[in-house]
Amino acid sequence: MKLQNVGRAFILTGIIELILSAIFYSNKQILSLILGNYSYFCLLIGTIIIGVSSTKNKNN
Repeated sequence: MKLQNVGRAFILTGIIELILSAIFYSNKQILSLILGNYSYFCLLIGTIIIGVSSTKNKNN
């Protein structure tokens, strides 16, 4: 269960970073690109962690 919460935290962080990236897009585009890349990796890592934890729970 703790591993699934870590995955959810990564996904929530990725969504917040996407919102910040959209806000900063009009002012500083390089910051927007960095935040966009960071949010992509947060979403990817969160999805992988939740997938691994759900398969781990099915085997138990």
